[in-house]
Amino acid sequence: MTKTLTRSSDLDECRDNTHTCHRSYGLCTNTYGRFKCSCKKPGFEGNGFVCKDINECVRNTHDCRHPHAKCINTIGSFTCSCKTGFEQKDGGRDCKEIDICQKNAHKCHRHAMCVQTIGSYKCVCKIGYRSNGYSCIPIKICAEGLDDCSKYSTCTDLTQEGRYKCDCYFGFFGDGKTCTGSRGKRYILLFMKVLVDPTNSRLGMGQIYIVSENTTDVKISTSKLLTKSLKQSIDKKLSMSLNSGKVITISHSVRVNDAIVENKAVMVETSEVTSVFALNHDGYTSDSTLVLPIDRLGVKYVIPSTEPHNKQHSDYNSQLAFGAVHDQTRVMITLKLKRGSIFKYKGKIHRDGDKIIVTLNKYQTFQLSHNGDLTGTLITSSKPVAVFSGNRCNKLNRYGFCSHLVEQIPPMDSLDTTYIVPPHFKRSGTMVRVVSAQTGSTTFSYTTDKSNGTKTLGTFDNFDITVSGKQAVVVDSKRQVLVLSFGLAARRQKNGDPYMTMVPGVNQYVHQYHVPVPQGFEQNYFAIMVQKGSKSALLLDNDSISSKNTVSEASVTVKGQDYVVLTVMVNQGVHRVETKDRSRFGLMIYGHGHDDGYGFAANILGPGKL
Repeated sequence: MTKTLTRSSDLDECRDNTHTCHRSYGLCTNTYGRFKCSCKKPGFEGNGFVCKDINECVRNTHDCRHPHAKCINTIGSFTCSCKTGFEQKDGGRDCKEIDICQKNAHKCHRHAMCVQTIGSYKCVCKIGYRSNGYSCIPIKICAEGLDDCSKYSTCTDLTQEGRYKCDCYFGFFGDGKTCTGSRGKRYILLFMKVLVDPTNSRLGMGQIYIVSENTTDVKISTSKLLTKSLKQSIDKKLSMSLNSGKVITISHSVRVNDAIVENKAVMVETSEVTSVFALNHDGYTSDSTLVLPIDRLGVKYVIPSTEPHNKQHSDYNSQLAFGAVHDQTRVMITLKLKRGSIFKYKGKIHRDGDKIIVTLNKYQTFQLSHNGDLTGTLITSSKPVAVFSGNRCNKLNRYGFCSHLVEQIPPMDSLDTTYIVPPHFKRSGTMVRVVSAQTGSTTFSYTTDKSNGTKTLGTFDNFDITVSGKQAVVVDSKRQVLVLSFGLAARRQKNGDPYMTMVPGVNQYVHQYHVPVPQGFEQNYFAIMVQKGSKSALLLDNDSISSKNTVSEASVTVKGQDYVVLTVMVNQGVHRVETKDRSRFGLMIYGHGHDDGYGFAANILGPGKL
């Protein structure tokens, strides 16, 4: 806008401050006889008489470039500033993230980690601590039950917060998170049918041997469907002291019968970890077995037994039996029979490969026997079962008498590939049976003092190796196999008839055992398979093994490693066997009486998550 003067001389309204332009943001420009008004540039707009601030932030005409920079309007202009967590570059028009963690400008606890986020940070407590990161409280992993130790190990909180260690219990071997062994707290077992001689007033009995390192409470129970008198004779509660053994006698009436579902399983429960063994005595002969804890039972088993001495007499029958831990357990038996052999069940004829299916509830048992060898028969179940097999009474050579044969069978996923089979002292020899636990072909090699060989087995087939005297046998297979040892009766001797023993695999060895030697046998022995360099580390009841009690020693080599196989004479009672250097070794227990014998392994389970 322009104003005109009437007088002859020009007045400078701008200089005299007589203009009417906006006083704060207007600009006055003098002209002859007049003046002009405009708004200051940049930052203002208007006609000069009225000027207002331009908000560059609202109009987005600013040049604050970084996404984490913000525009702040000022009178006539703007400024750029960086958001929290960023620092300015180029007058604030660009922003650089501040690494608070790297600059140690955070407020995290000393046991927390600073984690950079966009424009900020967060605090996370280190492993072994918990809270919001600005304060951190140590976690006691073991005390709070947050560890991943095996249930068969001791968890110990270490002084360094959040750190802990797992140590397997006595009799187990492993890193503490996985512990291998055949000890436990809950067991289920049965007693198979034995030879019954009506002229013998001694009907025999079953015995359960329980061995405990610690003070423990024991409960023996049976099905509520068992006859009242039989149940009352078996069910009981008792206590055990430190490093002790207890023998519980079980009535012969609880033995299972053929081809019928019965309520005859016996449950053993202990408050502390124990080892359990069973012995079945028919009045003349015995055999024994290690009893496996319920939590290591499986759903797939291959059966071992022996060819009956006389097919015409059921007294020699091979037999298998199983007991259920849970209700509605469906068990399928896939028969392995020789060509031409038949098996009758419920009026129906079954042949090789045929299946028999039974359903059991908890505490129920089922047994089959046959006048042929049942070795290779497959047991599969919907839930874990305890499986036993052997022969009612059998003789494995021309002389001597028949003897009851029994072992509890480990599940197929616990079997090994490499075995050392010790000799049986004061026997005519040893029969070693190798059973394929695989479909298809399984090739294994075997080595004795006098020979070696290689054999290929078909699906669930078996092969026998018989050695005499004090020879040990090494079996090395490409695939998992089941290996059994049979102590053969000695000619013209009264020190026992055959007995059946599961052989532990080399990978099933542990470094500590707590075992019983049963009552009523004249000679008892430990067979120990240990690496040669650890022989001197062996301890029997906390003492070195006496040379005068070592009745035989053999040497074998397994995969380039030298082992010694010792036979040590021991007394009846509870024994602790271990190595000072924690080296693992195998242990089998056997013994002889007048026309009697027994044998069992101290561990037959491979590594498992427990």
